[in-house]
Amino acid sequence: MLRKKNHFIALAEFSGSHDECLYSQLYALSSSGRRTILICTQEVRDRNPHFENLVEEFILVAFSNSKFKNNRVLACILKRLKQKRVSKLVLNTAQGAKVRNLCLMSLFSSLEFFGIIHTTRKFKGSFTQKIINWKIKKYLLLSKHLMSTVTAPNGIKVDYFYPIRYKGYAKSSLDNKTLEVAIIGGVENRRKDLDGFIEMISNLEQGINFTFLGKSDPMHPDVMTFQSSLEESKAKSQVKTFNHFVSQKEFNAHLMKTDAILPLIHPNTPSAEQYFKNQISGAMSVSFGYKIPMLIHEHYNQIEEMNMASIYYNLSSFRQRLSEKEQLSKKRKEMEMSPLIDVELQEKRYLKFLFED
Repeated sequence: MLRKKNHFIALAEFSGSHDECLYSQLYALSSSGRRTILICTQEVRDRNPHFENLVEEFILVAFSNSKFKNNRVLACILKRLKQKRVSKLVLNTAQGAKVRNLCLMSLFSSLEFFGIIHTTRKFKGSFTQKIINWKIKKYLLLSKHLMSTVTAPNGIKVDYFYPIRYKGYAKSSLDNKTLEVAIIGGVENRRKDLDGFIEMISNLEQGINFTFLGKSDPMHPDVMTFQSSLEESKAKSQVKTFNHFVSQKEFNAHLMKTDAILPLIHPNTPSAEQYFKNQISGAMSVSFGYKIPMLIHEHYNQIEEMNMASIYYNLSSFRQRLSEKEQLSKKRKEMEMSPLIDVELQEKRYLKFLFED
């Protein structure tokens, strides 16, 4: 597609913690003929080589512990955006001190700011976010369900979209002799109910494998305790973890043979405080993007947007659900037909939010 002259738009990811949300945005903007500038760290650029053909210019940033130096970096960013006549800037993680300072520096600029909010807690009393709201008047959430739970501050527009385009779309045939279950991310108590997981897989029959698709530092206390519990459960051979960052290539290779995704979020645990109340699990986005069904605790069956993608269980019925391959296959077909998680429709939602009043 021909690039539209003077149609520059900028995306910024300062922290590097949510670069999985960038590909959908970059693809949508590039496909619509917009010329995109991506502001990010060298690390984000290095681990996402598939961004290269979608970005016209990178502005690489390196922040430090010095507020003075960081503000100089922000000032340089704004100067470059002015030189390129950028009219819109999307903050991929629209929170924190750096974003606040950037907003204050741009308060009287004509540059229009948009933000992506990853936790609705930011709308519930964050003083820093209130300052950010002086400049950002339009926010996107990553969940239709979460949007229904928030009351936006006066003068703030909120909508949602699912950034569910992934490089290297994967499909599982469900023809494996073994059942392959993926847990998105590494071993971490705060985000996953590891104790509940050990209970569910103890003395589980062979032919069912679980892979934690993220880095699990073997020296971290959570990981050491988890590995010890696995030994006691006699299920160690059925659980795989990585002690390094999982590349996109590795990620896709495992999802290619994955039959189900297990978020490991259970009520009355730290994981429940983290997800579905104030923010959405990354496992949901991966499930929606790759069209792989989720195994979800029945406590969350009232969240409508997940129904077409979810098979519900409780701790006592988990083993039975793992045996229902026909149900997994049925859910996959349901997901492939669902307009809610059609990637092109979601990218149109995104573009409409940015470019239509």
